[in-house]
Amino acid sequence: MSKLLRFLVFVPLLMLAGSANASAALTSRDLADLKRVSDYLNSISSMQAGFVQVGPNGELDQGVLYARKPGRLRFEYAPPSPYLIVSDGQTIAVANSQLRTVDRYPLLENPLSVILKEGIDLAKDANVVAVDHQSGTLRVTARQDSGPLKGQVTLIFADPAIELRQWIITDAQGLQTMIALKDMKTQVQLDPSKFLLQDVDKFHRKQD
Repeated sequence: MSKLLRFLVFVPLLMLAGSANASAALTSRDLADLKRVSDYLNSISSMQAGFVQVGPNGELDQGVLYARKPGRLRFEYAPPSPYLIVSDGQTIAVANSQLRTVDRYPLLENPLSVILKEGIDLAKDANVVAVDHQSGTLRVTARQDSGPLKGQVTLIFADPAIELRQWIITDAQGLQTMIALKDMKTQVQLDPSKFLLQDVDKFHRKQD
């Protein structure tokens, strides 16, 4: 799995639906905070934001992301990054203009499924293991201890005015990738063509 896709794969840890309740270690305050976060996420139908991605070895990428429920997503990486990522709600396509490749993956969950799913209830997510308050932020951590998605993800929100700011993924080898959002706008009108997989092929032709 490529370094680029590491952050695409591990964010779904928060959204793996479980029949069990959240960890018994969570307090009543934690559960109240999870309800606030869930209400915030459920209020978002679409969004646009700049992003900065920092890889395990300090690799820095940036660009703009677009997202719309249910399951539509687009990561436009700024040059010199060769990547474009598009999800149409069923498939994720990853284009690399430098290698002239397009890889497609079944959409188990997409990288921002935490805001793209309907009816989010983090208090009932069995993978949520911690809720922490740090310097004006609220951090929600979920962990998967087995299987191909083994690892941990921490979503970081501004607090008390809840707003998603960044997430940090720690994979099974302990490597971390951080994605920070900036200038986020929600409930925006987005051109449906941004979420067409055919645009990945257009992206390649533009590089000729």
